[in-house]
Amino acid sequence: MRKLLTIIGFLAITGSLSAQTEGKQYVEIQTSAQCGMCKASIEKAVGNVEGVKTADLDLETKIIGIKYDAAATNVEAIRTAITAIGYDADAVPADAKAYEGLHSCCKKE
Repeated sequence: MRKLLTIIGFLAITGSLSAQTEGKQYVEIQTSAQCGMCKASIEKAVGNVEGVKTADLDLETKIIGIKYDAAATNVEAIRTAITAIGYDADAVPADAKAYEGLHSCCKKE
């Protein structure tokens, strides 16, 4: 299991793991989430992207798994939703102004 998590983490950092099943897409994005408040904020922001079906962030790995409809959205739009609220998404840095507005527990150590 640890080896699988390491591989998934590597893929998420180097260029999101994605797969297609039955017309739906799945992607994993590495975030800079720190706490439960981050989890709720990121999942809400991603969930508000048109075409996103599910979003679940694992706080241990800081990876969010997202199922979405590729006809309605794309990975770049999902990353933008994450960075716009102050969190990193893969290699895309957080919006600086939004990051400054985060609660202190949500900022990177």
